[in-house]
Amino acid sequence: MPLERTETMVKDSARKRTIRARMAETGKSYTDAARELDQEAARRRRQPVIIFEWFSGLAHEVVERAREHARSSGHDAVGTEHLLLGLTDDRAGDLAFQILDDLAGTAEAVRAAVVAATPPRPATSEKDVPWSENAAFVLGRGADRQRDKTGHGHVGPEHILLALLALGDCRACRILSGMGITSKAVRTEVVDRLNAMGVISRYHDQPTQRGPGA
Repeated sequence: MPLERTETMVKDSARKRTIRARMAETGKSYTDAARELDQEAARRRRQPVIIFEWFSGLAHEVVERAREHARSSGHDAVGTEHLLLGLTDDRAGDLAFQILDDLAGTAEAVRAAVVAATPPRPATSEKDVPWSENAAFVLGRGADRQRDKTGHGHVGPEHILLALLALGDCRACRILSGMGITSKAVRTEVVDRLNAMGVISRYHDQPTQRGPGA
């Protein structure tokens, strides 16, 4: 049998196993499960490139914690809600954590709101959980835009928080809005606190940047 045909058969077999696994997980028909998987693959191909070299050490920690939260919660994508959870982990010098802790009363209140809005499922064994469209947008474009607006040379956790709120409509936005935390309040806190630390900051306000979808 030609090698090319053999490789095609192996790929088809793997795809069928993946579709059947999705059927078992969701109860959907073979056609619907296949369509859902194809749509997810198409979304991943459209996602912006995330250049983590621009991220500070603290921002890297937020990203890794978000991935871990998604895996341990059994969710099939790392969403904006997981990025928000990553921001609620206390790290020395983390401005975003301090702001959330103050504006929400405690950062733990934010964490509890996220968990209530996105109930966990059995933990997944997948090591590479994909980014949701909105999370990829926040990390690939949104956070860098916020970095530029504040005039900083790197992406920090505060820029991830600002980028989440700038989307206007995502799970993280809805959770924060429900707690009375607004984009304007966070922008003010970021600029004021950095200026107080001797870090020259400013914010060039522009219309809300809409993401690709909730």
